[in-house]
Amino acid sequence: MPAGVLAGGQANVNDQSRTPETERPVTPLRAALNKYRGGFIAIAGFSALVNILMLVSPMYMLQMYDRVLTSFSAQTLIMLTLIAFFLLGCFGLLEWVRNRLMQRIGLALGLNMAEDVLTSAFRSSLANQAQGATQPVRDLDSIRQFMGSPTIFAFFDIPWTPIFTAVIFMFHPLMGAVAVFGALVILTLGLLAEFRSRMPMRAAAMEGLQSHQLLESSMRNSDSLKAMGMFEGLMGRWQGQHRRSASFQSSAAGRLSVLLATTKAFRFAVQVGILGTGAYLVLQQEVTPGMMIAGSIIMSRALQPIEQGITAWRGFVGARQSWRRINGLLEQFGDADAAKGTDLPRPEGKVEAENLSIVPPGGETPVVRAVNFKLEAGMLIGLIGPSGSGKSSLASVMMGVWPASEGAARLDGAEIGGWPDHLRLRHFGYLPQQVELFDGTVAENICRLEEPEAEGIIQAAQFAGCHEVIMRLAKNYATPIGVGGRGLSAGQRQRVALARALYGDPAFVVLDEPDSNLDSEGQEALGAVLDTLRERRITTVLITHNVRLLRRVDEIGVMNEGQLVSFGPRDKIMGQFAAPRAQQAARGAGKAAAAGGQGKQPGAPAGPGKPIQVKYK
Repeated sequence: MPAGVLAGGQANVNDQSRTPETERPVTPLRAALNKYRGGFIAIAGFSALVNILMLVSPMYMLQMYDRVLTSFSAQTLIMLTLIAFFLLGCFGLLEWVRNRLMQRIGLALGLNMAEDVLTSAFRSSLANQAQGATQPVRDLDSIRQFMGSPTIFAFFDIPWTPIFTAVIFMFHPLMGAVAVFGALVILTLGLLAEFRSRMPMRAAAMEGLQSHQLLESSMRNSDSLKAMGMFEGLMGRWQGQHRRSASFQSSAAGRLSVLLATTKAFRFAVQVGILGTGAYLVLQQEVTPGMMIAGSIIMSRALQPIEQGITAWRGFVGARQSWRRINGLLEQFGDADAAKGTDLPRPEGKVEAENLSIVPPGGETPVVRAVNFKLEAGMLIGLIGPSGSGKSSLASVMMGVWPASEGAARLDGAEIGGWPDHLRLRHFGYLPQQVELFDGTVAENICRLEEPEAEGIIQAAQFAGCHEVIMRLAKNYATPIGVGGRGLSAGQRQRVALARALYGDPAFVVLDEPDSNLDSEGQEALGAVLDTLRERRITTVLITHNVRLLRRVDEIGVMNEGQLVSFGPRDKIMGQFAAPRAQQAARGAGKAAAAGGQGKQPGAPAGPGKPIQVKYK
């Protein structure tokens, strides 16, 4: 096997040189396939030899009828048979080699493109909040499986149909005309299969993708489905999409089956026709009986790739749709080198938002507008505001999860979204509002799915104040966690996620509602964590309404309707909210006294404007 043809295939697709604008643009997936051009050329060469050796059987029959049976020579029979056996052995070896080579190319393509495809799917999910982010990986598997299937060789063998037809013409023009007629009809049926099945197969793929996305998103919330009796509703929606997908697939399969049955019957009819034509020409003494038999066998071989192509058409259409989806994904999100970035030193922790506006992925209306602030290294700030005021959206941009629609969020002067992943792994800490743990052990979740290091994991758990909690688990740090954190209580999940956020050497940490699901013990431990963060001069943004936690921060920012309406020292901001509450209490006391007949007491003057409703715990 030519081992060298795959040597260049392991290079990353992004190492390709850019083509001039005047040339046809090279898409990322096509560029990857171009790296295996040598392998495809080798397969085409092996296919040529395989098709040539397929003439062994008809030529053997020709010699049997026209030489051996007329000469009665046993020696000729033995020599021809030995030669035929040798050539058929070569045929089998070449057939195996081209199959194996194509499988290796498919496997190498899948391995080579897996990282880029998964990275692009991840970016697409972030940019569009898309469900079914695993679909591109399944599309890549679909392409690889099609490339490794024997049916793909029909497309390498079809170009040999005219050559086989030309051989039949060499026997007699009338036999060649029958062969040409048969090939044209079967080719027409193949093209008809493409046009007749294209739309229903495309519709079936879309409906199938949507039904899979529905299940993928819903099954993550199976507890809620059960608790609120929503499973029947989910089943109804899924069945509707599944029925439509099955209906389109049935329509496409029905059309293909009719064409396939017609093609097979017509191929047999053409074989009968060429045998009849050959027999007539034998009677006219224009061809020999050997030519008649050989022509029939060659005709069968000439039409076989077309019939196999029709059979393989469903797989080809599916692989083509997968190809287009992956190609579009890579064109939009495939700049994998951008995520690597420059190897920067550990950040000091200076955070700045400059005229920052945010539009959520897939949205059109800004949820945060023109936010400006500066945080010095080591500051601990609180961020408060009513629900829907943009706090979590601001946290997403400050962690580089979402891009800014206008302005910028910077860490040590560099845009946060541009910090490479390997530095985020060491220096960024994030506890999102919706905690999500992964399938693995407690230790693997804390170390962010990296190779577990006992010392670092235990340090993070002690930092988060949950070492004792973990030690009480059945297998402590080796305790398995199901998808979504199954096997742990809500409070345990929260504390493990906090340890994950503090793992490594964080310089900038964002904690979004870290006290949710925590009992009194957990809240005390969280308070100690905040004190330690300040002592270690780790810049921290705390989103909470828990007044006990807010008393530990240096400054407080107040969000309302997407804007940062106040930002300043803790005592000053908390005093602004304490005054309206005192005024409201005084007015309430005055009204109660007046209702009791004790005289009307003047109330304190109301504060300017409408107060922002922020509930403290």
